[in-house]
Amino acid sequence: MKILKVSLFVLLGVAVIIAAYFIGYKAGADVVRNGLLANHPTIKNVVQSSDIEIDSTLTFTITPQDASALINLLGNSTAGESIQVSVPYYGLYGVDLAIRHFRFFINDENEVEMWLPGVTLRYCELKFDQLLINGQPAATANSPNLHKAMYAYLIPLLGKNRAALKTAKLAVTKALMYYFMPYKFGLRLYIDKEFQDLPLVPGANL
Repeated sequence: MKILKVSLFVLLGVAVIIAAYFIGYKAGADVVRNGLLANHPTIKNVVQSSDIEIDSTLTFTITPQDASALINLLGNSTAGESIQVSVPYYGLYGVDLAIRHFRFFINDENEVEMWLPGVTLRYCELKFDQLLINGQPAATANSPNLHKAMYAYLIPLLGKNRAALKTAKLAVTKALMYYFMPYKFGLRLYIDKEFQDLPLVPGANL
């Protein structure tokens, strides 16, 4: 009988220890999860650090009807003719939160729901030393006026690069998945009010 009582006490003690462990583990996990949600600067940094880099060459044709002043600055052409321009560039595409607001919260499905502004061309550098006009080096490549006009003409075009914008959205999505999902958070993400499908990402949801 004494042996039975001792065994019961031992089992009860083990059960209490196990229960305390799981309660403590859950409490610790909740502290970590709450800390992730409360850390706005880190979340902001995760988003802004997911910029993608594009190092490529843009080739396009300009007609006198499109931009006669730019054609004149580029030179290397006969008056009234269209010209083909080729210029290497380096660009960064991503979400700029320095001057734009974002918000996130736990929704009714117990997911992290996040609303971000749209992806933009955050930085661009044109490499004028490799500028070609109709396949030939540009005689006016060092002209400050040309540089100013080229940026004014090309920034809007590069800002609409659909492939780069799509890739940048995917990079932001993956970065946030890596941040939240290992800690058992679901994620519902909107970029520029557009819902983002979550890809399968090893270490996050795979």
